Amino acid sequence: MVLGARLQTPDLASVRGVLDEALAGLASGPSRIKDDMILVDVPRERLVETALVVRDHQATRCDFLSVIAGIDTGDKIGTATVVHGVATGVWVVIRTWCSDEDPHLPTLVDVWPGANWQERETYDMFGIVFDGHPDLRRIFLEETFPGHPMRKSFLPPRSDARGG
Repeated sequence: MVLGARLQTPDLASVRGVLDEALAGLASGPSRIKDDMILVDVPRERLVETALVVRDHQATRCDFLSVIAGIDTGDKIGTATVVHGVATGVWVVIRTWCSDEDPHLPTLVDVWPGANWQERETYDMFGIVFDGHPDLRRIFLEETFPGHPMRKSFLPPRSDARGG
């Protein structure tokens, strides 16, 4: 690659069409284009299969995990997994939902090893349990900390040190 050379911008409409075909029966519905990314909603039971397609499909080849962001809408919790195909220039966001009563999602560590740290962070802050994670424990807060501070329902513990 020549220094200063830029990758050609992918034709997201074409990639979206091909990806929708590959994800038939896996995604909750057709994907959509949001800004410069393809957004796919997936039921948690199909998350790992979907991630493998997004990682391995010729049109996307999303080999770089950028972020796993926890989401709390007040009604449901979930994640937005943002991945990038370095060679293809394609960005894909995979959204998956669970509930307060059953806060479980499958781990993506076997698909993208970088998910290890980010799933631990999401567990710590949002209380989402990643089934099959090799070392799911708090990463910022002590194990005895009550609750998950990024949840809308979180109430900070009262203490004299905080003036409560």
